Amino acid sequence: MEAKMLINGKFTGASDGAVRESTNPLNGKVLGTYPVATKKDVEAALDAAQIGKKAWAAASVNQRKATLLRAADIFEQHAEELAQLQCSEMAKPIQQCRGEAAEISRLFRSCAAGITHTHGEVFPNNDAADGLGDLAMTVNEPLGVVACIGPFNYPVGTLTFKTAPALAMGNAVIIKAPSDVSLTVLRYTEILNKAGFPDCVIQAVSGSGSTVGEWLIDTPKINAIGLTGSTAVGSHIMEVAGKHFHRVLLELGGNSATIITESANLEYAVKESMCRAVNNGQVCSTGKRFLIQNSVKDKYIEMLAARLSKLKLGDPMNPENDMGPMVSEKAAIGIEQQINLSISQGAKLICGGQRDGAFITPTILDCPKDADVARDMEIFGPVWTVIGFDTEDEAVEIANNSIYGLTGGVITDDMQHGITLAARLEAGTVVCNGACHWRRDTAPFGGYKSSGIGREGILDLLSEFSQRKTIVIKGL
Repeated sequence: MEAKMLINGKFTGASDGAVRESTNPLNGKVLGTYPVATKKDVEAALDAAQIGKKAWAAASVNQRKATLLRAADIFEQHAEELAQLQCSEMAKPIQQCRGEAAEISRLFRSCAAGITHTHGEVFPNNDAADGLGDLAMTVNEPLGVVACIGPFNYPVGTLTFKTAPALAMGNAVIIKAPSDVSLTVLRYTEILNKAGFPDCVIQAVSGSGSTVGEWLIDTPKINAIGLTGSTAVGSHIMEVAGKHFHRVLLELGGNSATIITESANLEYAVKESMCRAVNNGQVCSTGKRFLIQNSVKDKYIEMLAARLSKLKLGDPMNPENDMGPMVSEKAAIGIEQQINLSISQGAKLICGGQRDGAFITPTILDCPKDADVARDMEIFGPVWTVIGFDTEDEAVEIANNSIYGLTGGVITDDMQHGITLAARLEAGTVVCNGACHWRRDTAPFGGYKSSGIGREGILDLLSEFSQRKTIVIKGL
């Protein structure tokens, strides 16, 4: 597969012909090549987007709605293709890839429905004694050009949380493909472009984030940035965006904590804890720190270890396997180093902790509460960090003692008690009777503290990617 970028209405390689190979993490097989954009290529995309934003902003709401619905239908037709390509390129288990591919159509349809309800407001003059006086009303207008930067772990689903609402509100978009899954995202762009958007509304570039990504955001030629990525990258984007006054929507890292009290049903708690295995442990919002009351901690660890021993690792294309390798051997080496660092800081290795190429065996670390992994070190792989506590006040203190605040969870036998504990957690989403892993398209999703800025829910996103203008009619 020779993937191409989309610039100025044409699918093209890099202006200097540079390409990189994309390989299968399972076996190292070369899947294809993708272009490495030059500064000239990025500038061409930025300039073309200036044309596209005007054409698309002039389209009526009904025209935009019809185009989004066509996109939804086309993505539905190509869902299996995208699932297979993603599974090969990043090794997410195939059933999960299929679920993500199906999500694309749903999000486009939701945004198409949502824009018919983005009404303005009317502000009458309450001081007018004769007639209406000055009448003010608001309209929702596009921002202009939105840079859409998705992550490797949900390369098409999470990207659509940016492209669909941005396009729905009349913006042009420039997609930056992540290096680990560029083939998948550039193919996504080809499919999206089939829906019939005006020329230059959609651009897509690929290459290193440190160069191509930098050229894309450090410019006055965009108006907003939607990113899902690491907190370090988000922090840098904030610095760059500030000097240009870009609107930013950032969904960043997390080291989410689930509090499990001694009254909890441990069998259920272990079942909920298995959310950590989703996508081979490469999920920002899932539970990573499992805070267990000391009176039941040993039993919980014993049951969790027994459950992990039953997980099947192997080819992610095989639906019978629960987990595949990490997105790359480099990523697996980084996880191995984090495990070893945690052990050097007092963590006890209960099981797992081995690396074989890009594979990491499911790992349990029994950690002291002052270890890095118990606070601010996010391990993006299949590692269950277990931390004991005596009192619930201590559990809340441990949970909140982190720079992150994406999600949280509480598992106890009393729902009212769980809600009381949940209210004390500093996180954007807190799950009562669950282990953090929860998201719905219509519900706001985003983090506290260093886990991000803004909220991703359909209506929230339509607001994030638009601006309100007040129009005043004087002297009615």
